[in-house]
Amino acid sequence: MLYKTAQIAALVGVHPNTIRLYEKLKLLPSIPRTEGNYRIFNDRHLQQLRLLRTAFRVEIISDRLRQEVYEIVKIAAADDIDGAYQRTLNYLEHLRIEKVRAEEAISIAHNIIENSKKSVETIVFNGRVEAANALGITKDVLRDWERNGLIEVPRNANGYRRYGSKEMSRLKIISILRNAHYSMMSILRMLNRLDRGEGNIREAIDTPSEKEDIVFATDRYITALDMAEADAQEMLKILDAIRKGNVE
Repeated sequence: MLYKTAQIAALVGVHPNTIRLYEKLKLLPSIPRTEGNYRIFNDRHLQQLRLLRTAFRVEIISDRLRQEVYEIVKIAAADDIDGAYQRTLNYLEHLRIEKVRAEEAISIAHNIIENSKKSVETIVFNGRVEAANALGITKDVLRDWERNGLIEVPRNANGYRRYGSKEMSRLKIISILRNAHYSMMSILRMLNRLDRGEGNIREAIDTPSEKEDIVFATDRYITALDMAEADAQEMLKILDAIRKGNVE
């Protein structure tokens, strides 16, 4: 079946200009034109658009994962369907690894919280530089966390910030979760709820509040990874259909 630009755009729910952008980015197979220079699409283009829309349906957090998805779509557009299928299998495995890492970060954070309840005030660092060095981060990163309300640091008699065991435990939690790609908003939400004795870590970090006007994928990271995994499975089905020459 053949389609005009407006027709195929309506079928996948995008503006015709978006179709033209996909063509410019080489995310679609070569598009033939009429003598009047009008684009003519076929069912192969429709399948590619379904693949593309599925691939980018969830906001991908990691730059590496985002690049993987982009390459899958480009390879499929060049009609290397077997290559795109294998790349999608690799992408699916990487998503699962990322999910394990995200879950492990929550587990480690939980253990730090539990241990901090039993710890005695023994560690004290004066000033951001000392605390940042102990955590293996820069003082600018530490300053950013403080400015974003992730932690409030008391000061000693000389006016220097005093990072005791309680503050260092909290900073370790923030560092672990940030390294696992959780957003500062989700970490702040989790810490605030735990400070109030509400809910568990996993629930708090993955459930945005109704008061949050703008919610990004990293604000509900585990859910986003689950959705991306489901979309990757759908991509495999679409690629398999293209490979077999089946059009739904």
